[in-house]
Amino acid sequence: MNQMKHIQALLEELTPDELLALIEYIARRMRQREERKPQPLYGIWRGKFPEDVDIDATLKEVRQQWQQNIEGLAE
Repeated sequence: MNQMKHIQALLEELTPDELLALIEYIARRMRQREERKPQPLYGIWRGKFPEDVDIDATLKEVRQQWQQNIEGLAE
């Protein structure tokens, strides 16, 4: 059963008051999502990493490790 059919089947079991409460909950969640504004990544991640971190070197190291893992799987 796909998700929509499953949800529809569950909805059939709810009372009118429960349906209304569910609709109010969904509307409240949708309003909250609209109120959230995207933040720049710099602002979100500021202070989470050392200022002197070399992103390019770190990414190169990660790629090399992935490459080694992939080559190991192929053997």
